[in-house]
Amino acid sequence: MHVECNVSASQGAITSAAEILAQATYRALGKIYMPRVIPATRPARNLLVPLRDLPGIEEIDAILRPVIKAGRKEVHDAIEEVLEGWPGRKRGELWVRLRQLRKERRTDRRHAVWSEEDLRILRTYYAQGRSGARLAVKELLGRHPDWNARVIRHKAAKLGISTGSGTIRPWSREEHGDLLWNAGEKPVGRIARKLRRSENAVRHMLSSLGASSKVRRPKEHNLHGVSKLLGVSDTAVRLWFRKGLFGEPADQKKNRGKPQSRPRLSLEAVVAFCMKHPDKVNADECDPDLLQLIEDKNVRLPGCQGTRQHLVQSRRCPQCGRAIRRNAYFRH
Repeated sequence: MHVECNVSASQGAITSAAEILAQATYRALGKIYMPRVIPATRPARNLLVPLRDLPGIEEIDAILRPVIKAGRKEVHDAIEEVLEGWPGRKRGELWVRLRQLRKERRTDRRHAVWSEEDLRILRTYYAQGRSGARLAVKELLGRHPDWNARVIRHKAAKLGISTGSGTIRPWSREEHGDLLWNAGEKPVGRIARKLRRSENAVRHMLSSLGASSKVRRPKEHNLHGVSKLLGVSDTAVRLWFRKGLFGEPADQKKNRGKPQSRPRLSLEAVVAFCMKHPDKVNADECDPDLLQLIEDKNVRLPGCQGTRQHLVQSRRCPQCGRAIRRNAYFRH
């Protein structure tokens, strides 16, 4: 039985030997062979060509450029559109191409054309300081969307109207020593004020030296820790705590309704206590961390008398009117 296979032009021509053999097999079985239709939109050899050297790269760029600054959904839709038109390409190379287009979008400062109005805006805003410089960048980027902030700052520096501080003051060996000595013991702001530098400069130098700017100091202390800070006995601190000289404990809200056997005090409460009662702090035996805490508080420690504190006190008898010093008042 002879059966002819009529293949239309839309179905494509049978060119491979495998398809000829399959056609003969189907004819022997009395069946009609339908060849596999291969879309001929893009040549298969283009899959071996890098994306940047692809003949249709301009069409791909035309799809990717509008979504350079778009959201993630728009970017995914554009990539899916490219994959439908160029089957076989990988998503990774499309993401790489998108990043390349983002870098190429940055305008070279040599290609930026400045008008007289642009220069006037730049000089007017930069005369107001750093805040004016930010306004100048915002205004000029609105007038020229293809520019970037680097182009504007370079033009201001070229015209000599930059808001920078000029020459950078180098760090001396003494400043490095003070910086490493105070690193981790004092806050960055206090170190910067002492060295007369900005906080960003101090943080950058600490990072360059491999030191940390984080203050390694507990935020709360129990009563025994407070006695160590003040340089006094535990009994005195407990007595002052019962009298309410330290205020409310730091963990009272967390442990409300629970038995408070070991209350904890914040550093702010200890500093406030030192400011109100400087005579109760033993300056000779106190912890050096306490002196660093009250360094900026302008607190003068007159010296703790300890058990001899009654010697500096004087009381007047309400009956005879005599002024009696020390504990002799109670025996009067």
